[in-house]
Amino acid sequence: MAILEIRGLVKAYKTFSLGSLDLQLPTGCAMGLVGANGSGKTTLFRSIMGTVSRNQGSILIDGIEAQDGNGSWKNLIGYVGDYLPLFEHWSGEKNLQAFSAFYTDWSQEQAKKIARQLNLDLSQRVRNYSTGQRTKLGIVIALAHKPKLLLLDEPTTGLDPVSRDVFMELLFELAEQEETAMLYATHHIAEFEPLADRFVFISEGQIIRDEIKEDLTDNWRRISCQFSGPLEEVPNVVEHKSEHRQHIILSDDYQRTLSFLNEAGAESIEARNVSFEKIAVEILRRSAREVSHV
Repeated sequence: MAILEIRGLVKAYKTFSLGSLDLQLPTGCAMGLVGANGSGKTTLFRSIMGTVSRNQGSILIDGIEAQDGNGSWKNLIGYVGDYLPLFEHWSGEKNLQAFSAFYTDWSQEQAKKIARQLNLDLSQRVRNYSTGQRTKLGIVIALAHKPKLLLLDEPTTGLDPVSRDVFMELLFELAEQEETAMLYATHHIAEFEPLADRFVFISEGQIIRDEIKEDLTDNWRRISCQFSGPLEEVPNVVEHKSEHRQHIILSDDYQRTLSFLNEAGAESIEARNVSFEKIAVEILRRSAREVSHV
């Protein structure tokens, strides 16, 4: 069953429009949201959270319509991002006490445990927190009530390397339980890749690809070979560089590319894995080029 189901979502501004989007996030799935700045990632999160009103479409959280008249769906969500209303003059601990009233499954013990793991001083007033400390408090609030849906919009902003590592360990623990679905947007793709099951690519307010991670990493390869003369019409080429007889080809379906090269008589053929970050960058570049040619 989909814990998050988006149907025909549209949010229009004067200079930007998100959608129409359709998206499903199954229970227990960790989905990465990949896109350039201004592609619509944060607008999507805000639409799901209800902090901006949508122009069209529906959003269901665990089968419940996410709308103002029914707030029960908010109890199912944990959120870490750029919008977190905190009580600035209160301590971190008093903030946790205030937020606990909104969640039926809140665990104060779990909240304090996570705060200790993140080395967050809950006795300080929030107005004195650094950006990283505010992020840590947001993480505690998001995880302390065992959410069914975890929305993470650049969630490691301001975190030091140790805290970032602790946070990822917490997410891995949740993933192993297979009870919490995650939608995670970050520019640090390599950070989330080990955890992700799927990746959704968004560009110009539109979903351009929705892929199982292994389908991408299994198909892309960087291929080197030697060939006398130009190599033309090579299938599935994303990038092709050559110098004298040496050719370097980035392929999004390396088996088809290898078959062509073998039939063409290429020599010294080698295929190497490509990092997922490189794959993501090339997918977004290709989308940008296609948009510029429209």
